[in-house]
Amino acid sequence: MRSPSAKRWKALTARAPAIVLGPMAGWDMRFFDNAGFEPVASESDAWNRGKYIVDGGGHCAACHSPRNALGAEVASAYLQGGNISDWYAPDLTPNPHVGLGGSSAQDIATYLKTGTDGVAVAAGPMAEAVEHSLQYLTDEDALAVGTYLTALSASDTPAPKAASLAETDMARLADVYEVNCSACHGLDGEGIEDMVPAFSANHGLLGDPTNMIHAMLKGTRAPHTHAAQTAAGMPSFAWKMDDTQVAEILTYVRKSFGNGAEAVSPEAVGEMRDALDAR
Repeated sequence: MRSPSAKRWKALTARAPAIVLGPMAGWDMRFFDNAGFEPVASESDAWNRGKYIVDGGGHCAACHSPRNALGAEVASAYLQGGNISDWYAPDLTPNPHVGLGGSSAQDIATYLKTGTDGVAVAAGPMAEAVEHSLQYLTDEDALAVGTYLTALSASDTPAPKAASLAETDMARLADVYEVNCSACHGLDGEGIEDMVPAFSANHGLLGDPTNMIHAMLKGTRAPHTHAAQTAAGMPSFAWKMDDTQVAEILTYVRKSFGNGAEAVSPEAVGEMRDALDAR
């Protein structure tokens, strides 16, 4: 293919700003709020500080809010969970089913500083955020974020419908779990404190299963922090389990240990396997 002449190239590049900036200007007019932070006088200093960090330097909604067809954050679903590449950033509201539930401000602060609250353990992009950024928050700032998040109105996402599995399937999958998962996650889903996530009382298992599928197919690693220096890793099971087997064991985990969540489909696992090229 012949390269454009210098004259033609100059004409093309001269038009580029108008071609690009025109739509961007329209997008900014519709979605971009350039107003500075204004403290809410009726709220505490900690609440205002937390909101400033969450909406400013933390830009938490960039991942944890859903986006519309034009890529803008959906303001009406602020911090109620969103897909980011091949991961899912969960609901950060006090939703009792798929959000932060009964987590205290201190629980959240501990998670931000260490990568774990004693139940969940950060993975994927969140592990990177903790390891390279959030662990360096001051204790006061981390607690301020927790203060703000626990004061949000809970999203109205309902409790998930528990998957239906026959007793024979539950017994068979209990054996699969014991062989493949229990060494790290525990026979009772208790995990390993500060290293491996628990399955019991972990709201992160109940909503969108994207992260669980990703971890099974590609493996994952906890963040290395000053407070929790042993960054445990999980290997990939893509080589060992097919789509149906991955879906079954995840469905078992989401139904066991006091959990009740929808089944994971083999089709969802297959789509993720293709997207990750996990073979």
